[in-house]
Amino acid sequence: MTGDAAAVAAEKVAGVAEELAARVHRYDALRDHRAVFAYAYFRLTSDLAAGLRTNNPPFRAPEWVADLSVSLAAAYFTAMDAIDTWQGPAPDARPGGEIHSADLPETVPQPWRDVYAASTVRHSYVLEEVLFSMMAHMSYDLPLALRALAVHGDVHHRVADFHRMNELLARSIDGVQDEIATRYCRRLRSLDRWFTRDDELFTNYGIRVARGLAWFNCDRLLDPAASAGAMGSISRSTAAFIAEFRSPDDWRRRYAFRVLRALVPSRRRWPG
Repeated sequence: MTGDAAAVAAEKVAGVAEELAARVHRYDALRDHRAVFAYAYFRLTSDLAAGLRTNNPPFRAPEWVADLSVSLAAAYFTAMDAIDTWQGPAPDARPGGEIHSADLPETVPQPWRDVYAASTVRHSYVLEEVLFSMMAHMSYDLPLALRALAVHGDVHHRVADFHRMNELLARSIDGVQDEIATRYCRRLRSLDRWFTRDDELFTNYGIRVARGLAWFNCDRLLDPAASAGAMGSISRSTAAFIAEFRSPDDWRRRYAFRVLRALVPSRRRWPG
């Protein structure tokens, strides 16, 4: 693949990163909990753009990688825009207090309704907001984005580049988590020990597994005999993940989480 093609692909992905940066700025100014994942997404996308620009890793079809990044981001932007429309234009008039998933309109995909509702619980934590959003984006948005690209041709011969994307993004996770801690929650590392069995999604290994499962679910969505079941599964998976995270099977951990939510003040800080 020519260097020109890689440069064009890098610019496409950099455009996505610019839009994410603008949203981070807006969410930070509004003290909107969506800022935390938007920042993580911005950083990961920036790393992908840099990887394309430097040909590291050497993608065989950088234009396909860029198209997937654009398609995936479009799903996220559409969901966030639907939430913005529901909230209304005046920040002071936006819904306050705890929101239930059913309170949001159907224009917001079910997994993102579940994530937004979870973020309104008193004393929701920064780590949770990243994990829950990552789950919605990887388990729901990604298989749909892959399916959208499949309309223009078989995606299966792109599996090597998809794996290279997994490798690049997975390598970035530790650094991104450190930046989130510095930016939004300096005590994230100390709180993280409470979540040691539940935060595997936001790790090198977790990114690989989540993206691999998205590829599998894209195959299910493309199979007429399996697509309805696949759609139901990816629509429910985020709510199931949130429930398992907040209500672990171990009663002692369940009790500890309840005490934390009742007694520990919010650990979130805002830049600026």
